[in-house]
Formats: sequence, structure tokens, C-alpha cells
Amino acid sequence: MLPQDLTNEQRAELERQGTEYVRLKIIGYAGGHTGRESMIGGFKTGDMKRGAIEDWLIARSTEEAAEKAGEQAAILRWAKIAGWAAMVGVVVAIIIALIK
Repeated sequence: MLPQDLTNEQRAELERQGTEYVRLKIIGYAGGHTGRESMIGGFKTGDMKRGAIEDWLIARSTEEAAEKAGEQAAILRWAKIAGWAAMVGVVVAIIIALIK
């Protein structure tokens, strides 16, 4: 079962629970339930195949990594802007000091 084979309700439940909780849940079913076709219970929407959950976790981890990279790029951009603004401020201060 691929992540696109999950029903909308199953995806919504996994999203509500979050990646950390879902990871812990499938770790708890490790004893004898390690195959991709193993069914993992305890979900409101019914049992899900371990492989589908793992594929969903991989997709979510990839999305989260991309979001984090975007956030880091934005922080770096603003840090560069702040650095340039500080340098301009120093230059202006030096010019003002030399004029007086």
C-alpha cells in the first residue's frame, strides 16, 4: 500500500497525530509486525498497513525538511540584510564624525 492508497480519512488521522506520535505507535507494534504488509491497529479509521504508514512518514519527513530549509534560507536572508544595514550605518557614522 503506497501513501496515495491511504484514504483521505487515514491521511487526516495521521496528520492530526503528527509524525512523532505515529513513529512511536509503529515502534510499539514492532514485535512480530515488522513486515510492510503487517497491519498496525489502534487507529480510529481502522488498521493500516505498516508499509503505507512508513511511506507516509518518509513523505512527511521530506516535506518537513524542505519547510525547514526554506525557513533557514529566510533567516539567512534577513541576517544578510541586517549585516548590510549595520555596515551602512557604520559608514554613515564615520562620515558624520569626519564632517563635524
